[in-house]
Amino acid sequence: MEWTISIEGKNDFGAVCRQEIRIDKSDERLRDGDFGLSINDGKKIMATLQTAVVTQEAEAYTLFRRVCPDCHTFRPVKDYTTRRIRTVFGTVEVRNPRWMLCRDCHPGMDAAFAPLKEICPDRATPELMELTARLGSLIPYRQAASMLAEFLPIEPTETHATVRKRTISIGQRLDDQIAGESWCARTQVDERRQLEMQLPGDRRKEFVVSIDTAHVRSADAHSARNFEIVVARCGRGGRGDAGGRYFTTSNTGPHAIRDRALHALRRTGYCGFGDVTVISDGAEILKRLSRAMPKPTTHIIDWFHIAMKIQPMQQIADHMVRSRSDLAGVLPSIDRDIRAVKWRLWHGRLDRAIRDLERLVAEFKTWQEEGALAVARLHNLGAQLLTYIRSNRGAIINYGKRYRAGLRVATTLAESAVNSLVAKRMVKKQQMRWSQHGAHTLMQVRTTEMNGELRDRLRARFRLTESQVPSLFKPKPPLLRAA
Repeated sequence: MEWTISIEGKNDFGAVCRQEIRIDKSDERLRDGDFGLSINDGKKIMATLQTAVVTQEAEAYTLFRRVCPDCHTFRPVKDYTTRRIRTVFGTVEVRNPRWMLCRDCHPGMDAAFAPLKEICPDRATPELMELTARLGSLIPYRQAASMLAEFLPIEPTETHATVRKRTISIGQRLDDQIAGESWCARTQVDERRQLEMQLPGDRRKEFVVSIDTAHVRSADAHSARNFEIVVARCGRGGRGDAGGRYFTTSNTGPHAIRDRALHALRRTGYCGFGDVTVISDGAEILKRLSRAMPKPTTHIIDWFHIAMKIQPMQQIADHMVRSRSDLAGVLPSIDRDIRAVKWRLWHGRLDRAIRDLERLVAEFKTWQEEGALAVARLHNLGAQLLTYIRSNRGAIINYGKRYRAGLRVATTLAESAVNSLVAKRMVKKQQMRWSQHGAHTLMQVRTTEMNGELRDRLRARFRLTESQVPSLFKPKPPLLRAA
């Protein structure tokens, strides 16, 4: 059985294009279980259809651009070449003419332009660039290249190197766009005090920045073994509300993080007015953000990190109560004291918690001389917790009051963002090493995709009409010229 598919199209100028596709369905293929159209048949059909459509669109656009918009005459021909345009359904080779500027409207100017470069500057369609970047940011480059070749009529030249190059170039393009928008956001909120009417019980009055860092293996032999990438989510609202927008950056400077945070906050409704709260785990590079942000900005230490430093002490004390009979009179009080320290930290009674913890650490040090391994472990954990609380005492608040008000007290959103953006692609079960520039640009693609605006950003430049002639040499309208 032989199938013939006819494709016919007509452009705006009345030209008709006709293509035919023949597909052979033999009995041998039926015996092999090949019913219906196969993937290869679909590739053949889509490649032929794409060739016809792209060829007609390219011819129609080049003919449209040949007409001078001022005198409505044909522009002179510079030369004719060919241009290979890569699409999701194969590579199409089209005729690529170059037109000269109109000699009557622009006397003395000898310049030419290629119309196809205006609509396809990368020699690939934006859809192919977007699909390649999305797959390259989600899975390893080799797997992305094999997946494209498996389901699409992609040529063998679309290798992992091509996927990597496109992903990095698109990431750099997105980073430049975000950097420009960040500069505009910074200029709008600098030197402005935030004023907003106090609305009791309104959780959306507060803008929250949940921020954390992720460690990535470095490929540079002359640098440290790992470098950090800052990951954050910016939004407004309390627990259970939408998390907000993502942003990532490998530049850990306070001003770079501030610009990215202001850009993300601006896209969520921040205009320089409102309360801003930064929730972090107490890392030094993250504590600088609250000092660089517009005032008033509150910095809060994540309650989860405080609780996870107390939890091992409680577990050790509970185990010792059950197993050590010789300390039965002393250990129950220690167990209660550790729980009391956690309760006081939860309710913001910091000074009392520090005094109780200092006393516990001193008792642990005295009992450590008896050689008990569990007591030594308690002493080390208590000393680490005491140091952590002292160094971050200005950012420890009344977590209970904030929790009962329905506000966020933990960096859960940032932790999940680190896992979904960085860990699955660069850390967990991945043996790759990354340069700082490559990791940064790749994260811009993943972040833009997670924010749901990758397609709009890649097509933004095609919506802008670019003049081919400098405004100084652009001819005046006929009425002004006559006047």
